Amino acid sequence: MVILKKKQRSYLNNMKLIGISGVARSGKDLFTTVAQEVLKQHGIKTERFALAYELKSDLKDLIHAKTGIDAFTENTEEKNIIRPLLVAYGDVMRKISDGKYWTQKVEQRLGKSNADVVFITDIRYDHYIEDECAWLQLKQSGKLIHLTKYVMSPMPQGKRFSKNKQTKVYQTAPNEHELVNDPKVRKRADLKIEWEDVSNQVGDITKNPTIVKIVTDALYEINALSNLS
Repeated sequence: MVILKKKQRSYLNNMKLIGISGVARSGKDLFTTVAQEVLKQHGIKTERFALAYELKSDLKDLIHAKTGIDAFTENTEEKNIIRPLLVAYGDVMRKISDGKYWTQKVEQRLGKSNADVVFITDIRYDHYIEDECAWLQLKQSGKLIHLTKYVMSPMPQGKRFSKNKQTKVYQTAPNEHELVNDPKVRKRADLKIEWEDVSNQVGDITKNPTIVKIVTDALYEINALSNLS
């Protein structure tokens, strides 16, 4: 029989986990930022973790020693240089652990958190039996939200475009990796959200009323507010 330490028992019983999924630039960080602010207004303490943070932490010293690049760089050119190494190492560790290596690292952080709600901002895989989706939903009793971004565009009519009729043009996966895995994760999601791209909006998009309403409604939908507030 496994005996849980007091701190571990506390977070398993009281902490609510919310996983965010979707292809790159679908708005995972935006959703989390807005959600944290909404929950804060209700007196709910939150924290966010990312599996990618653990990956970069593992390779930080090696990458810097060999390339001089910080694994956490925000420079696009530098990101492109080190991305193949990050992806390859991430896949290797997933394979030798049946998908559990990165979630186990995050789980260690959860044991030290005293937040009411924790967001895991990059749930991307549902391949192994105990992969990221299963870890979140079954082992941690968490909820998974999948995001899909779209833009409104003129609807094609024959060889012409109608200026009066608009249609949703959905964001596509930027690479083969996400093209294969994102549909699997979406299928597992407890809540699927489609929202319009507002990245070109002037001002702070985290204050956009439509975005705030979508996020707030989602938090009620998965009982993140009603169960704790």
